[in-house]
Amino acid sequence: MEPPPKKKSLVELQQENLETALKGLNGHDPKMFASVYADDGVIEVAGLNEVAGRAAVEQNMSEWFETFKDIKLGFSRVWVKGDQMVLEWVINGKHHGELFGVKGKEQPIGHYGLSVVTFNQDGKVTRENRYGELGAVMTQIGGAGPNAKPRPIPEVPKEPTFFSSKDSAQDDKSVEVAKAALAALEGKKEDAFTGVLTDDIEQDGLMHLETTKGKDGAKKFFKAFTTAFPDAKFEVTKAIGIGEYAIVESTMKATHKGQLGALAPTKKPVALHLVDIFKIKDGKVARAWTYQNALELQFQLGQFDVKAGNIPASQAAPAAPATPPKK
Repeated sequence: MEPPPKKKSLVELQQENLETALKGLNGHDPKMFASVYADDGVIEVAGLNEVAGRAAVEQNMSEWFETFKDIKLGFSRVWVKGDQMVLEWVINGKHHGELFGVKGKEQPIGHYGLSVVTFNQDGKVTRENRYGELGAVMTQIGGAGPNAKPRPIPEVPKEPTFFSSKDSAQDDKSVEVAKAALAALEGKKEDAFTGVLTDDIEQDGLMHLETTKGKDGAKKFFKAFTTAFPDAKFEVTKAIGIGEYAIVESTMKATHKGQLGALAPTKKPVALHLVDIFKIKDGKVARAWTYQNALELQFQLGQFDVKAGNIPASQAAPAAPATPPKK
């Protein structure tokens, strides 16, 4: 009698399903893509809507492929810790259908994105929190006004770099440093904020107020952010340490009381879903970058008439931050 086949590890199941999802998306096969989700799996799209259940995920992707065509996606970095996986991705394609009232003219689109994924013990996705920059897409297809400058379309990566947890003590230290940086920003303590940064810090700023290098640039970002949102509070929902990286998922709640780029104060309250990724070196932040959906903020500040609740499910699929991830 032959022994039963050896049960695959969670890591092996995660890897298989990651490959299946990528094959399904790039092959424009909604059923294959949806097969990696649990029956009751949920996709929460930052600032937009929720897709609940495997059948809804399949329907979501079927409709989404009607809005965008010739889609190609690749992963740039993948962090793995137990049942958690964080995926940085790049997606390219063409705008074929209709997005927020803008009809497709086969315009090229492309951007960066991030997904925070939880698996069950069978390796199926129970939850995906997806962060994609639909604001960048709207600019690329001409839906953000004639003066909006579209961002360059990034190249889809061929192979991802994987990171896994090896030292829980180091993981915890990385999270502590990351939380200290957010606490200093929230508390409007400039010295404490710059004190946890390396001298050559590189920062893709929250809401992309500033993309900076060095502490002088970090100080400019600090002033711009605390002026725009002086009462900002970060409600951390998940913090994952993986070696020299800390990945912090949060909801920022604030009031738009000061100048935000070219936008004058609106006095409106906002709630913005974010993921900050921190790279830690010698106990300090050497690089930090943020994933969000700019449309979430723009909706709340009244820059778009369309309401998030009225967005078709087809427009809630992968759509990321302004600058490419660096090593």
